[in-house]
Amino acid sequence: MSLTLRVSLTIFSIGFAIEGSGELYSVLTGGRFRPGVNLLFLLPVVMTVAGLLFVWIGRHEWGELHRDRVRQAHIVFGLSVLGAAVAGAVLAVLVFWPSLGVPAWAEVLFGASAASLVLGTFVTYVYLVFHLVGPASRGILAASILWSLAVSALIGLTVAVNLAPIVGLVQHRQPVIPGFVSPLDSLSSYLFLSYFLLLAAYVDAHRRVASGARPPTARGSAAD
Repeated sequence: MSLTLRVSLTIFSIGFAIEGSGELYSVLTGGRFRPGVNLLFLLPVVMTVAGLLFVWIGRHEWGELHRDRVRQAHIVFGLSVLGAAVAGAVLAVLVFWPSLGVPAWAEVLFGASAASLVLGTFVTYVYLVFHLVGPASRGILAASILWSLAVSALIGLTVAVNLAPIVGLVQHRQPVIPGFVSPLDSLSSYLFLSYFLLLAAYVDAHRRVASGARPPTARGSAAD
């Protein structure tokens, strides 16, 4: 039984419960509680880094397949963070070269990069435990990915069509809350479903790990 893996699963589970509850409350109250853009993009990144750190530390306690999963999950997460860097680079280019205006390619790239950051974190969550759970929980994980894909696509679209106002705010250094933040928060609130689905699957993974079940090796499989 891997203590570090259990700690990692606990960190993720607590994070899913907190974020899912906050997002659900926002939906039920019609937006009285808004986690905000900072929580939408930054909190999942911080939570994911902490969880990945612990699962990376304990990777040697498990089989070859689990170590491969951990390594590949880090790659997926790294690519999603790269999406944020690309979005920042696009914004910087448009701010420092205003003669470019806001071309269509910039909107597409900016929106896709923002969406990849949101979706990438959920793909990372699923990838880490997919081999640790049974068929029912794998179905739950798949549903979580599909829902987060739909929401992240809408988030990316919202960000893309509002790239021009974002560029204007940065260029003029206006300390105001842009109008698109409210609909963006509303969209992100619907991620509560993905968080709760992940929570259910991670609880199952935690139960299996605590009971001594081990993931299949690279050359074989373990019974559920």
